Amino acid sequence: MIYDAFKIAKHLDISKVTAYAKMKLPEIKPFLIFHNGKTCVDDKGLEAIKQTLKYNQNSEAQAEVAATAVTLLKEDMIEILKNNIEFIKEQLNVKDGQLYNINKLLENTQVLFKQEQEKNKIVLSLPETIKEHDIQLVNTLNESLERQRAITAAEEVSRRNKGIFQRLFAR
Repeated sequence: MIYDAFKIAKHLDISKVTAYAKMKLPEIKPFLIFHNGKTCVDDKGLEAIKQTLKYNQNSEAQAEVAATAVTLLKEDMIEILKNNIEFIKEQLNVKDGQLYNINKLLENTQVLFKQEQEKNKIVLSLPETIKEHDIQLVNTLNESLERQRAITAAEEVSRRNKGIFQRLFAR
C-alpha cells in the first residue's frame, strides 16, 4: 500500500507536519515513492517512519527517566545538605557552650590570679611590716630599759641617801 503524508499522519496518530518532517529524514529517502505528483512511502517506508518515532519516543522516555533521576538526585542532595546544615548547627551549639564554659573558666582564673597577686603584694610587704614592727619593738625595749635604769638609778640614789639604820631596818 502507498501512504502520503496525510495517511501517514492518520495511521500513526501524528501531525501532518511531523509526517512531512519524517519523510525528509535521510533514513526514509530510500523508501520514497512519487505517486500522482505526491511524495509517498510504501509499507516498508511506513515501518521505517514508525521506527524513527519509536526511537524518538524512546529518546523522550529516556530523557524523561533521566530528568526524573536528576530530580530525585537533586532532592536527595537537598535532603543531605539539610541534614548537614542541621548537624553543623548542633555542632555550633555545642561549640558555643564550650566557648561559654571556657570564658567562665578564664574569668574565674583571672579573679583567682588577681587575688593571688594581692596576696603576693601582702607577702612582699611583710618584710617592710616586720621591719616596722621590729623597730617599734626595739624602741619599746629601749624605752623599757631606760625606765628600768631610771628606776634603778632612783633607787640607788634613794638608798644612798638613807642612813645606815634605815637601811638595816628597811629590810
